[in-house]
Amino acid sequence: MKFLFIISGSIAAKKCIKILSILTNKGMYINCIVTDSAKKLINSSLIKHSIKGRVYYNSSEKNNKMLHIKLTRISDLIIVCPATANLIAKFVHGYADDLASTSLIASNKKIIIIPAMNVEMWNNSINQDNIYKLKKKGIEFIGPDYGYLSCGEKGLGRLTKENKIIQVILNYAQKTKKLKDKTCIVTAGPTIESIDPIRYISNFSSGKQGYEIAKQLSLSGAKVTLITGPTNLQPPSNVKIINIITAEEMYKTVRKCLKTDIAIFTAAVSDIKPTKKIKQKIKREKFKNITLMNNPDIVKKICSSKKLRPQLVISFAAETENLITNATKKIKAKGSDWIVGNKIDKNNRVFGSDFNKIILISNNKILKFKKMTKINIAKLLVNKIIDNFKNNNL
Repeated sequence: MKFLFIISGSIAAKKCIKILSILTNKGMYINCIVTDSAKKLINSSLIKHSIKGRVYYNSSEKNNKMLHIKLTRISDLIIVCPATANLIAKFVHGYADDLASTSLIASNKKIIIIPAMNVEMWNNSINQDNIYKLKKKGIEFIGPDYGYLSCGEKGLGRLTKENKIIQVILNYAQKTKKLKDKTCIVTAGPTIESIDPIRYISNFSSGKQGYEIAKQLSLSGAKVTLITGPTNLQPPSNVKIINIITAEEMYKTVRKCLKTDIAIFTAAVSDIKPTKKIKQKIKREKFKNITLMNNPDIVKKICSSKKLRPQLVISFAAETENLITNATKKIKAKGSDWIVGNKIDKNNRVFGSDFNKIILISNNKILKFKKMTKINIAKLLVNKIIDNFKNNNL
């Protein structure tokens, strides 16, 4: 694996040498970015002797204007260690005024932030707001730890112990291989059924959950195809994107993408469509009624196929009442292996939100989870997929 390791200007920067040396001895190829403030705190020659890659500074981009793009594209993981309050603030607000911050903004890879700073800086409400925003976006944090700080004060802010940092990074390196031999289809977003050239039937799905699941599957090494209805989302990197509009288009596209190991149907597919497409706008005074017909039940059709059915099929159920009862009926009627259910009410406004509260029905068990971000739901689901393939418990 290739890592990009960003060292910012915390006094804890000197601890990076041990981390870099051990990761290198474990076979990791590491490039480093050292900020101007970090250059004053750490001997760059020690870094050079600790890694197989190169050390870069702000001046490095003078002769290579696209260096921040290149470094992030060739890396499998980006680590900021130690991360100062300043660099965290720049990242969360989109500042890109040096090689480190520009690389973070330009990254399409997973980012892990390992902070180290004074206890009052860590506890400052502005800093905590910044950390919350990054976590909400799926950025992972390791630490800080509680203890004596270089300034002489005591509290949260100490760089997490080197051995723990190394273990987390190595665990991530292992995770990127856990689904490397698996192919996956994920459906996401709404479908749209035209009434006339102006009007249509659809729903409120944003596609956020499906996009996050596709991203987490890719980060775990799977080859992922995301079949998506119209959304306003940035597609995840390293994922094949196929755009569709109608339910019929989604069904045909799913069939073309089979055979696959895993299929996750998060899309909110329109159950119905008009029997006729009107070529001209229907005038208000003539708009009396619409004759409707059913769309194909994509999950049921795929699950009933003896030749094309994926090894693991996961469906979703959005309900406004009797969640467990209705989700249980759906998993039996459609034939999926697992079903993720969420109740849509005033306490769980799922559509367009970054949060959701779900149940998971799998292996004849009903698991209930607290409300969490859709990013964390995606991570939870992918971890369960990994565990089930590992234990052959499908």
